Amino acid sequence: MEICMPWKEFEKHAEANSPQIYRTVIEGAPAMLWLGDAQGKCIFLNRMQREFWDVALEDIPNFDWSNSLHPEDVAQLAEPFRKAMETQTEMQVEARYRRADGVYRILRTVAEPRFSETDEFLGMVGVNTDVTEQRESEDKLRRAMESLTLATNASRLGWGVWDTGADIAEWDPRGREILGLTPHETTAEAWRRHIHPEDRAAVCSELEACAESGRTFDLVFRVLHPGGKVMRVQGTGVLQKTPEGVRGTGLVRDVTDQAREEEFQQLVIQELNHRIKNLLGLVNSLVSQTSATGDAASYKTTLQGRLRALATTVGMSAYGSSSSTNLQGLVEAVLKPYLVDRPDCIRISGPPSRLPERYARIVGLVLHELATNAVKYGALSCVEGRVELGWNRASENGSDRLQIVWWETGGPAVKPASRKGFGSRLLEDLVAMETGARSELSFDRTGIRYRLELPIEQPSSAPAREKIAEQQVP
Repeated sequence: MEICMPWKEFEKHAEANSPQIYRTVIEGAPAMLWLGDAQGKCIFLNRMQREFWDVALEDIPNFDWSNSLHPEDVAQLAEPFRKAMETQTEMQVEARYRRADGVYRILRTVAEPRFSETDEFLGMVGVNTDVTEQRESEDKLRRAMESLTLATNASRLGWGVWDTGADIAEWDPRGREILGLTPHETTAEAWRRHIHPEDRAAVCSELEACAESGRTFDLVFRVLHPGGKVMRVQGTGVLQKTPEGVRGTGLVRDVTDQAREEEFQQLVIQELNHRIKNLLGLVNSLVSQTSATGDAASYKTTLQGRLRALATTVGMSAYGSSSSTNLQGLVEAVLKPYLVDRPDCIRISGPPSRLPERYARIVGLVLHELATNAVKYGALSCVEGRVELGWNRASENGSDRLQIVWWETGGPAVKPASRKGFGSRLLEDLVAMETGARSELSFDRTGIRYRLELPIEQPSSAPAREKIAEQQVP
């Protein structure tokens, strides 16, 4: 059975070839239709187009449509129009035209060439569509997105939308930076892959639970950046359950430094509790090491000096508000109590160096722990014992590193403890808080040896620093 096309079906009707039906359709069309001649002048405008320009039928031959064109849009329309007329090809262009009431409207023009039965070019036939509201809405959306981008950039927040059912996740530049995503990673699965394996199940489960209950998503989780760098991210957002998965929009914030600071404070609290427990024992050790020879006044003076030095060290749990600390001064302040009677028991050497505040706290706590252990069990517990403390700066893979070495000799024989105490954990946990930092604790036959390495950040605006030759340390 032959299927007739609608046009062929229409041709069966008597009025199919009647000019009246075409006139009725064209005049009543809910779009602006026009015909132009080979020179680009209008030869016909339908009712809707005539009303737009307020042109009477009899005035069309003398009407110049180009006079209604916005002056700023003349150039952008001229080339597409010239090319279409010259090559007798289709044209699509947008421009602003002045309506009869004087208001400019954005019209989208789609025009095609028309030819005679002998293939002579007769001009163009086209339709104009008013897209003013559509473009204004798009412009408002663009401005809103720009404002959102400025706001999120100022607040250091990233913004994104995702749909697990459609496997889509789109983030602004700051969001991609925080999550470690490249511009080409635009799927929900790619985002999930960047979540730390140990946190991935919890994040996905929380997303599902929030979508089911309608509550806001708010969770801190770890993400993996290229190269293995781990960042802590706080994600907040609103979610919606769909038949295919979860759809949502939200913000992400880098809380790595905040989390590191909180962890440090927790560790400091533990260390202070540990220090308080050992404080009386340490004071007793200092008293017993203070020589009792001579008169009582001499003994009192020596003991008071040692206790004042100890009080100064205990007070350095937080190293003030300065952004950096002189390493030599820090070392001398922390180790001063152990040099009162035996100034030669610890030999200190190293080039002038300044530490960021967070490194100063770590180094201060590490040195305090090492010295305390040395007094109780190591080289500083006997007259023959000595400690070599030195540091240097070295380059590794194009970045500067600070190396600090503590080496005990002449003390009692040492060996690893059967289990790690708080001191050993402190030496490891403190260092683990800093990306790129390393430490090594070894129990040599001659005494404990501890090596600490910290990456030294270079200010971007600072001139290149001359390479500092490595200083030999034990």
